[in-house]
Amino acid sequence: MPPKFFYGWVIVTASFVILTVAYGIQFSYGVFLPHIMADLGLNRVEATAPFSLYVLVYTVMGLVSGAATDRLGPRIVVFAGAGLLGLGYCLLATASAQWQIFLFLSVIAGIGMSAVFVPVNATVVRWFSRRRGAALGISGTGVNAALLFGPLLAAAAIPWLGWRMVLLLLGLSGAAMIGACALALVRDPEAMNLVPDGMPPGAPNDAYANSDVADVAARSHAVGEVSWTLRQAVSTGAFWIITGVYVLTWIMLFFPFVHLPILAAERGHDATTAASLVAAMGLGGIAGRLLFGWLGDRLGRRRSLHLTLFGQVAAFLLFAVSGSLASLYFAAALYIAGSSSATSLYPAVIADHFGRGHIGAITGVSFAIAGAATAIGPLLAGWIRDATGTYQAAFLIGATLNISAILLLGLLRPPRRD
Repeated sequence: MPPKFFYGWVIVTASFVILTVAYGIQFSYGVFLPHIMADLGLNRVEATAPFSLYVLVYTVMGLVSGAATDRLGPRIVVFAGAGLLGLGYCLLATASAQWQIFLFLSVIAGIGMSAVFVPVNATVVRWFSRRRGAALGISGTGVNAALLFGPLLAAAAIPWLGWRMVLLLLGLSGAAMIGACALALVRDPEAMNLVPDGMPPGAPNDAYANSDVADVAARSHAVGEVSWTLRQAVSTGAFWIITGVYVLTWIMLFFPFVHLPILAAERGHDATTAASLVAAMGLGGIAGRLLFGWLGDRLGRRRSLHLTLFGQVAAFLLFAVSGSLASLYFAAALYIAGSSSATSLYPAVIADHFGRGHIGAITGVSFAIAGAATAIGPLLAGWIRDATGTYQAAFLIGATLNISAILLLGLLRPPRRD
């Protein structure tokens, strides 16, 4: 491997830090929620509605940030996003009315956050082929590390500094850290006279021998990797199968995050224990991304994605029948290991089928469609709980959706040009 290709791992490291910082701030919103409600005189629905819109804005705006990354490169896009994200949170620290939260958080910070997930993952994808799964798994652990550390740091600082000062500091420091890491991002290895994974042009690529769908990219590597445009990709059944799998698995994605502490409390566990389940999910996500990223490069990304979906089915079923604290911990870790790993594998599967040339735009469209579906799960689960007095039906729906995704993924075939 040419020594310069170690820069690929610089890309992975920078991406890890960007995801950790950005999602650390995002996951901390719940810590600020009681203080915002008390200071502004808002009820829970009024205070959480801007956050729901924020999630919708940053996922849908992936359409724009993905295409912009293809055209302008990740450095400009992520740097600009860092500025908007930091500005949004700094302004949020001055909010005195609900409409200001909608403007500062939902719009400004939401647009800034859209320049994180899609541009960062698209850049990692461009730098790797043979180790694409492992690279995405390593960088993606930043999201799970954020779950572990972000809310804890915010909770520790608020009693000392007050929630407004902590938000201001998060906005300033977050923008500075993300912006600094953005300067290290390079669009693709070709910009440094390299090719993915540091392989010299035309070199044999035997590492793909055991890969299933990954060979779509591998076999074309020696003669010039095939590259589909967004328009070409969306005209294929493969794109809509991948996106359909994405949607089915993401409908209930945030349901356990929001409702699991409530479920634990209902089953007689104290608040500290209930909150610790979220930490278990963070640890499970890190382990899952690393394991399935590694497996994806050896078993094939589609086979590994199948395994993660089976894990999610098992976790939802275990949630539905679990009574002991130990079984809840195990189900939480299993669920997040599967869902986090699947999230990391999706960009790799897309790149394996459509190449690296327009990966930002193609991933952005798929992410926007699937991301919009995530708003359904927590609301549906809450409605089911109020109507039936239990979460069992919601867990069974989650299992059913993932079973449907498994069946749909079985129909995936490499696209062909007419």
